[in-house]
Amino acid sequence: MKVPAAVGIARILKAEGVSWVSTFPIAVVNNALGAEGVPVLMMRDERFAVAVADAYSRINGGKRIGVCSFGGGVNAAGLQFAYGAVAQAFEESSPVLCLADSVPLAAAGNTHYDQNLGFHAITKWIGNIYLPSQVPEVMRRAFTLLRTGRPGPVMVTLPRGIGEYDDAEFPYEPVKGWRSGPDPDDVRAAVKALLAAKKPMLYVGEGIFYGDATAELLQFAELAQVPVLTTLKGKSAFPENHPLSIGVRGEPASYYLANSDLVFAIGTSLSPGRFSHAIPNPNAKTIIQCTVDELDINKKYLIKHAIVGHAKFTLQALIEELSRQT
Repeated sequence: MKVPAAVGIARILKAEGVSWVSTFPIAVVNNALGAEGVPVLMMRDERFAVAVADAYSRINGGKRIGVCSFGGGVNAAGLQFAYGAVAQAFEESSPVLCLADSVPLAAAGNTHYDQNLGFHAITKWIGNIYLPSQVPEVMRRAFTLLRTGRPGPVMVTLPRGIGEYDDAEFPYEPVKGWRSGPDPDDVRAAVKALLAAKKPMLYVGEGIFYGDATAELLQFAELAQVPVLTTLKGKSAFPENHPLSIGVRGEPASYYLANSDLVFAIGTSLSPGRFSHAIPNPNAKTIIQCTVDELDINKKYLIKHAIVGHAKFTLQALIEELSRQT
């Protein structure tokens, strides 16, 4: 069946379990969303449209993706107004799908602002739809990237009135995210260092939520009998009424950070000043970092041991190895 490109996007969103889209005030997909029964929630401005979608992704730990739409194209004021909110989602690794107008090929050169160039620095990926038949491919790649690797915003753009495609010839199936486990040698080395430490501590970030690994974190902390500090964005990843909880702020956090000889970081980029703690006297400590993104490693501190992998798989491997070594 022939379907307009925007209608194809609306149907794909429904197939991916998207139950609403936040917007302001108009966007290329909005009429199609309404026609296909996808509620469009009008916000006060474009930044709020992005922020609401961002918040939805965060509170769901990335299991459900927040989607927003805003204007772009030749008159890119809406897209420009949304910039700050998209930048915040990118800086804080939140998976948000942004849908926007693009400049029609016939109007190329009629605007000074290059929206692809402008948003390249604050998105994980930009998918530009130039032909209607590209809709399934671009949306498939968008949802794959939203669910795989380090979370972050993805933007999909298309111009108005680009025509229809045959959804039987170019079908769409919902996609899953792909996750990777850690290197066993890295796990063994990290556990050996943990057991050799005299005053170790766990330093936990919001990656635990995106990894759906709170249960594994609790099991690992109890097995190792190591106190747990969380970043502000990682708050509640570990129960704060637990005897091993240091909390988030205050004197206990300062004491353990200052006096520990090993900091075992899980699900955090270890970037001080971003709702997280600086590690005092880091060169006198052994720092272990477990992260999904290799770009985090050795960024601020010398990392003695690194484990790259999905948080749940990493903690499961750590639990198994710690049980074996003790």
